[in-house]
Amino acid sequence: MPSSVLKNKALAVVSRESERAVSVAWARCWLAASILLFAAGAALGHPISLTEATVDVQRDCVDVSVEVLVEDLVLYGPVAASGEGVYPAVELREAAQRHSKFVLDGLRLLNADGGKLAGQLVAVDHSKITDDGVVEADVKQVSVTYSLKFPVDEPLSFLTVSQRFGGEKAILPAMMDCQVRQTGVVLDLPQPLMIGQTLTTGFDWSKPPTPPKNWRELQELRRERLKQQLGIASYSGLYSFLYITPGEVRHEILIPLLTLEEWLPIERADHNVLTVDEQQRLTNAIGKFFAALPPVVINGGEVSAVTSRVSFFGLDIRDFALNAEPRPVSMAQGRVGIILTYACDDVPQTVKARWETFSQYAPFLKSVVYEFDEAPTEHFFRPDSPEFQWTRSESIEVARRTVSPVKVEGAVTNRNAGDVAGRLIAGIYDAFGLQGEEETYDALATSVDGPFLRTLYLQIRRSLLMAEQGGSKSRVLSVTPVSTRMLGEVTATGFDVQHRWRIVGSVEHWGHIHTRENEFDATLSIQQVDGAWKLKDVRFTSQKRVRFETRLRGQTEQ
Repeated sequence: MPSSVLKNKALAVVSRESERAVSVAWARCWLAASILLFAAGAALGHPISLTEATVDVQRDCVDVSVEVLVEDLVLYGPVAASGEGVYPAVELREAAQRHSKFVLDGLRLLNADGGKLAGQLVAVDHSKITDDGVVEADVKQVSVTYSLKFPVDEPLSFLTVSQRFGGEKAILPAMMDCQVRQTGVVLDLPQPLMIGQTLTTGFDWSKPPTPPKNWRELQELRRERLKQQLGIASYSGLYSFLYITPGEVRHEILIPLLTLEEWLPIERADHNVLTVDEQQRLTNAIGKFFAALPPVVINGGEVSAVTSRVSFFGLDIRDFALNAEPRPVSMAQGRVGIILTYACDDVPQTVKARWETFSQYAPFLKSVVYEFDEAPTEHFFRPDSPEFQWTRSESIEVARRTVSPVKVEGAVTNRNAGDVAGRLIAGIYDAFGLQGEEETYDALATSVDGPFLRTLYLQIRRSLLMAEQGGSKSRVLSVTPVSTRMLGEVTATGFDVQHRWRIVGSVEHWGHIHTRENEFDATLSIQQVDGAWKLKDVRFTSQKRVRFETRLRGQTEQ
């Protein structure tokens, strides 16, 4: 979008008139795109009903101003024009009063738990309807404003807005242009909401917002909000993340439950809530649905999807960092996270992926692509261009890990015992960075002796699993020795030490990097085997977490 348009949108925070201009322009652009996508070639004399809503969230209530065009009063009233093509003022004002129930019934506000807020009519302002009435040519220009109030017992942490003006069989498909404020301060640009779409906003009452002074400050506030929300800018948006890694291609999708319902039925007892048991049944249906999608082609070979994870999320953004306990979720506010994995035996050189699942509320799929450790890029899947093709660039280097024996070189002393222990421990984690269990076993054999190999393999593998991320194996970033203490005397064949080390590992999901640092303490029995030092036994004595954090790729670690 041209920067001039963006600047004009940003200036919406300065005055009500500019807000209205931006809102209408945004709605018309959205409408034009919708018409092209869904009704190309149709002769639509009047395609949609437009409503504007300003939702101002206070500590003790939500004040809502809804602006409705006279055209809606004419249609839903109904009101007939005179022979001169004029709609009488008295009839329009009476229709405006009756229409207040229509507005209250059609506007839906939910709290963080999915509970519906009860609203009441405060006032109807039909002062723009003059005593002369409204001529037919002006029904799209003259409006009536409804002031509504929704009391709350305590400040809202989240608010979800949706509309069902006229229901599924409305005379005209309705769109509400909605802008959310906190104590009068604009939080973002107006968002268009069709029936079935939602807009969820979070509120921080410990640091209430202040009005942005200019375009630059607005951009900075939006960047900070995006950082706090871990890159998930919209609670009701469809997100796609495509990872290309040395061992697999992974497609991760965050789908609002209402969008998912456009693709497959979601059976539930309560229309508004999905229980834990219903989530489990839906998980099976999701696996079958995505298993039927076109396979991904890696290095020329087709690989079918494996649904490796299905998670249900509420509004708390921390759910992406922690493996939250299963709980009922609101249909209007819930999301499901789906991870599809496509394993490959070799480093991907070419990848072809296809997406053909589109709907009214998902006319395209915007995917963020992560190529190894490169900066993310974007790709759009569209009905007329549903394929993604990737070829590995020569500039993208993939480090191949190797594990070398720790050779016996001279006598062991208190000074060099720590170096031997540290190199053996590092070799173990390097082995887990290789592809495949067989290759990992072979590499471990250079550092671990005999029957203890499988025992240690299972111990280390368990330590690398991140429970917070559904048991995903973390990628080891660093292994750092902390201390080493000799235990007893060095014999002709080996020695024992008390060794402490720290390991930093990360898992990347949903566009976020989850980093964990743990400290281990263990007694190591080290012996000479065929001219090299090897671990004969490892007895862990303690383990503790040092830190855990979640950030976006490109953000500096704290």
